[in-house]
Amino acid sequence: MNEKPTSAWTRRDFLKRGGSSLAAFGAIPLAARAGAESGADGNVGREETARGTVFLDADGSGVADGQRGIPGVLVSNGTDIVETDGDGRYELPVRGDAVLHVIKPRGHRTRLDSTNLPRFHYIHRPAGSPDGDFIYKGVPPTGPLPERIDFPLYPQDEPDSFDMILTADPQCYDLRQLQWYAVETTHAFRRHGAKFGIALGDIVGDHLDLYEPYNAINARCGFPWYNVIGNHDLNFKATEDRYSGETFTRVFGPTTFAFQYARVHFIILNNVYWEGFDGLRGNGWPRNMQYHGKIRPDQLDYVRNYLRHVPADDRVVVCSHIPMVNPVDAGDKHRTPEFGELLRLLSGHRHTMSFAGHTHINVCELLGADAGYDPPGGALHTHYHLTATCGSWYRGPFDQYGVPFAPGRDGSPRGYAVVRFEGGESCRVSVKPLTGRPDGGTQMSVTLPPMVERAELAATKVGVNVFTGSTRTRVSMRVDDEGDWTELERASGQDPAYVALRKHSEEHTGAGRGTLPPPVVTDHLWEAALPVGIAPGWHTLTVRARGASGERWQERRTFVVAESADDLERYNQGVLRPRNV
Repeated sequence: MNEKPTSAWTRRDFLKRGGSSLAAFGAIPLAARAGAESGADGNVGREETARGTVFLDADGSGVADGQRGIPGVLVSNGTDIVETDGDGRYELPVRGDAVLHVIKPRGHRTRLDSTNLPRFHYIHRPAGSPDGDFIYKGVPPTGPLPERIDFPLYPQDEPDSFDMILTADPQCYDLRQLQWYAVETTHAFRRHGAKFGIALGDIVGDHLDLYEPYNAINARCGFPWYNVIGNHDLNFKATEDRYSGETFTRVFGPTTFAFQYARVHFIILNNVYWEGFDGLRGNGWPRNMQYHGKIRPDQLDYVRNYLRHVPADDRVVVCSHIPMVNPVDAGDKHRTPEFGELLRLLSGHRHTMSFAGHTHINVCELLGADAGYDPPGGALHTHYHLTATCGSWYRGPFDQYGVPFAPGRDGSPRGYAVVRFEGGESCRVSVKPLTGRPDGGTQMSVTLPPMVERAELAATKVGVNVFTGSTRTRVSMRVDDEGDWTELERASGQDPAYVALRKHSEEHTGAGRGTLPPPVVTDHLWEAALPVGIAPGWHTLTVRARGASGERWQERRTFVVAESADDLERYNQGVLRPRNV
């Protein structure tokens, strides 16, 4: 957007600082080796070998000496992946700049810092980031490759069934918006008993000095957070793609990595390709739209190398910022052309899915052999775009808590998702609104006039927006718990509730960050006409939906049937009681 960078939080004691800016987190470098060569920019030099141990840190010292090494743990340089030997030792080639990291195995956790960020990596930037002209600093010089880079692990129980939190696009541009995020999310997230959270990019909105208070807010949720880089998390003055995530790397670590929890393997991919600095806007802020979706060849190598170690019946979950496929927004800024190749790599596994953010709406795509995914048994790959935590960029009128409603342009509520895994086979995704019902239980919205003339019943449509609906979703309804259920037909169009709220926001400009953006056409809508023959008076409509993985949801709406147009007018004026009361 057009806001200038703010560092007001550093001038005021808004939140206690958390984390650190050191190059090494979780890894323990020892005895820096003399004579290591690298180019002037720290990226070009002779190949070296990184060595170390993955060990069980039984005494909490963080030092490997005398502690038991853990065999069979995967360690990577960002492309190559090796397995530790019987004593927990590994060796990896290092070719200039790299981020070495341990891939968390089942039954263990990595170090956590004071803000609950996992510290599982060592950043090797001999000459530091080329950030002399950056707005926000990257990684300071790390010097020669250490003689040893050791990774401590700690035991933890990991049951087959567990919940995790997924957010997309918190995208706060200033402290006011961070406060909105804090007020709504910290207590909401805690109530689910989640084991960890993943934020699907656009962690902040351009102003990377907000990372620190954002992390301090998330620390209050009480569980670890993994973070995906988004297009609003970049160093916009970077001249080329390889340097565009230097501040993100300093704060969070590698932009492509993997970890395991129970029988689920998570692969985090940076699919935001930066095309390079392209000058300043009129207000002096760098242009920031010169990016597109892309999976780089070394990332495909990383996925290929990792999948060799993943059992065929375990679940694989890929997380990125930009969607892999996108039926709503055209152009490579909003999709990832290499997805077919990724799906072919995933085809050796029957239980796979992927999540992305970026679009600020909900989309659920079921993909098979025609898209490149052809596993044994013909299973489908599920790809979700998740609605944004900031919704439609915190725009529009305020709710009762002083936060903009800002639903997604598809009518989905501003919110997050809880994902329930049960072993490697079963997975269910539930949308949790941050506005509306306090329990966050609703998974769909129902549009129905509150009063209907009896003669117009057959022409009155019931509209249902199932936020994570797909081609396999089924929706039905009935009135007053009587008679047969009527199946609703899937439709494509604009969500009428969002259209109405946008009209209201146009009449109240200045709320939030301005008027709500235009609606988009979505296909997770269902509709049917009300049944004829409903008697005048109060009635209850029950709508139920069944998701692709067997999820079941239900909503109820109360409405009035008027005998005549005159009665309907008198109802609206509040002077006529229903005939069946």
